[in-house]
Amino acid sequence: MLRLLALVAAVAALTVAALAWPGRSARAEALISFRLPARGAHRFSPNAPDLAAAAPGAAPLLLFLPATGAQPAEYARFLRQAHDVGYSVLGLDYWNTGPSLARSCEGDMGCYGAMLANRFDGSDPTRFSRVTAADSIDSRLVTALGYLRRHDPAGRWQRYLRPDGDVRWRDLVLAGHSQGGGEAVFIAHRYPVRGVLLFSAPAQSLDGRTADWLSRPGATPASRIWALDDVHDMYAARIAPTWRALGIRAGAPAQLPTGAHGLLTTLRLGDGVQSHSRVVTDRTPLGADHEPVLAPTWRWMLSRPLATGTA
Repeated sequence: MLRLLALVAAVAALTVAALAWPGRSARAEALISFRLPARGAHRFSPNAPDLAAAAPGAAPLLLFLPATGAQPAEYARFLRQAHDVGYSVLGLDYWNTGPSLARSCEGDMGCYGAMLANRFDGSDPTRFSRVTAADSIDSRLVTALGYLRRHDPAGRWQRYLRPDGDVRWRDLVLAGHSQGGGEAVFIAHRYPVRGVLLFSAPAQSLDGRTADWLSRPGATPASRIWALDDVHDMYAARIAPTWRALGIRAGAPAQLPTGAHGLLTTLRLGDGVQSHSRVVTDRTPLGADHEPVLAPTWRWMLSRPLATGTA
């Protein structure tokens, strides 16, 4: 009886979100939905369901970090697009509650790096962020990969971990929306990764000044970073200087932009708040084919790290 209950619990923890979606390949239909198990005596909080799907061969892992207050389930369309292009994908929940990074730090340029570091590995606690190492993005990522290795052995998730249990950062493409984009590029500043994809991010400037951490050389060059924003974004004036500090050159605005490291869409996605959100969330507008209108731009961005090879 105990074994039967354990089996039922395991099946319940590892559910598959297989929503019908016209035009998608069978490979991209299913995303595994799961919550992080306790790690020793530690129970993760918050602990919204993560989303994952493995791709065969030497596929890189696309790690996606949501915006402030958002959860991985709000980005299922983008994750399916990434999986269909050829990535293993993992949408990871993390400590992104409370005020946004931009609102917390405002003109304190040292605050940005401290908050980002704290949420990544538990270091540099501030009055705005006191995440422990056990609850950090790094700890959550290792725990998620370990869980998937055990519960989805066919996915070969261990390929994204080194023998010592640390992450193989060179095999990852980091992506994120808003605060999650800031975290993604901050991590890429520390570790060489295969690529970085930013959406409405990062907004780490004010009155012409940018976050202090941006002045230090990063481990991942600007040639491996691509970013998308809407020209109507409420944070556009704070994102543009941050892009320049990162070495991201913006191309000409267009409805479905491609061909540059900094992409600006002129699509009317709503007001400033909605424009900030809808460039990548599941609330993005859909076309007559039920595909996201921005899918061609997403796919172009997703193709870039695959074309440039390993870090």
